[in-house]
Amino acid sequence: MSTSAKSPAVEIAVRTDPGRDPDKQVNEDASIEKETSLGRLAVVCDGMGGHAGGKEASELAIQAIVEIVEAAPAATSAGVALVRAIEEANARIWSMPTAEAGYRPGSTVVAVLVHDEGAEVAHVGDSRLYLVHAGAISQVTRDHSMVQEMVDRNLIRAEDAAKHPDANKILRALGIAKDVEVDLRAEPLAYVAGDVLVLCSDGLSDLVEPAEILEIAGSHPPPQAAGRLVDLANARGGHDNITAMVIRMKASANVRETADRGRARIAKTIPLTAHATVPGDNAGPTGTVVGPPIAPPAGASPAGAATPSGVVPPPQESGPQVAIPPAPRAPDAAEGGRSRTPMLVLGILLAVVAVGIVIAIVAVANRPKQHHTVPLLVDEPREASVEPEDDDAGDDVPEPTLAPAPTLTAEPTSRSWRHRDAGGQDPCAAARHARETDAPESVVTRLEERCRASGGSL
Repeated sequence: MSTSAKSPAVEIAVRTDPGRDPDKQVNEDASIEKETSLGRLAVVCDGMGGHAGGKEASELAIQAIVEIVEAAPAATSAGVALVRAIEEANARIWSMPTAEAGYRPGSTVVAVLVHDEGAEVAHVGDSRLYLVHAGAISQVTRDHSMVQEMVDRNLIRAEDAAKHPDANKILRALGIAKDVEVDLRAEPLAYVAGDVLVLCSDGLSDLVEPAEILEIAGSHPPPQAAGRLVDLANARGGHDNITAMVIRMKASANVRETADRGRARIAKTIPLTAHATVPGDNAGPTGTVVGPPIAPPAGASPAGAATPSGVVPPPQESGPQVAIPPAPRAPDAAEGGRSRTPMLVLGILLAVVAVGIVIAIVAVANRPKQHHTVPLLVDEPREASVEPEDDDAGDDVPEPTLAPAPTLTAEPTSRSWRHRDAGGQDPCAAARHARETDAPESVVTRLEERCRASGGSL
């Protein structure tokens, strides 16, 4: 527990394990929690690049981040110091030699710098930070991964992401390029006494659902919670190295009113990309690799693009989410009803429009197909034969009679089908079309014979 004015009272525990995969018994995860002049620093890194290279990369990242944060002047902004520290970690990993197998060492990172006015949050890759608050859980960070991009663009469902073939591909990591784009939360994350922060590598988040993290971290002390989370991931296969760091806040943030921010509160976070898992069912491919970025749609800017100041704003929210309730605030009497009325009217209008669109789509989909009447091709009846008139004949000559019309032997259905669909086609194409459109069997047989006679194939 810290007595520094910069750092609140907290209880922290961390548990790490190499997992159950016999090929990954070198634990490439690394973590640290340390008191600094800017606040309580907590970091989890997940190394990659093959055993020794990944382990060295994650440990080098931890060392660089701690060194830069501790060396920052007291007047330095905690968020700026955290970003600079992660950028320095990237530079040091980038300078590492490439492995003989051609793998470049790299590492993900999620880092939190907790001070008495909130918690600065920065990350690169798919290591995560969860916040447990008021009986709910939210994912504070957004994965820099290929499947997260697909979820954001509605290409796949969030519940299918863990088992997607590209589930192990990330789009950003430390050491993969000379420069790295660090996501820093735009405002410090407010917290109250009793809130729990959970930092973890993907070895945990791939196999343990957010609801389970909520239940375990929200109801057990940090040492027990960290151990139970890792044990649960191992019980479900433990396909990767697993690290869980649990931080329980014992005091509330000293949130102050500012001209720019107004009353700070527990901010909303991105929608959960929770993956339902089944015990014993390893989710997705194992081993994290860096994948190519997904090209954004024409005219669109990439998600999470950096602002001129270098601080990355949080992504736009969409879809349902497990919401973090805002800090209690009594509304002013003057704004009590008026502030809700426009939003309520807008919501009703949008609902009416959505219902109208759904009704129109259903009506069009169920509209009966129009059938066109096609004349039958039948033999024309012969004209009536009339005996030439004989001027000398008497009145008793019988009236001329019409020859009876011939009996129609044409097959109306087959003639109608040929006239509508098969005209101008070669016998093989006509035969295939006849089968697809459920033409009479006699028509299909005749066209197939013609196709074979012409040397074609069906």
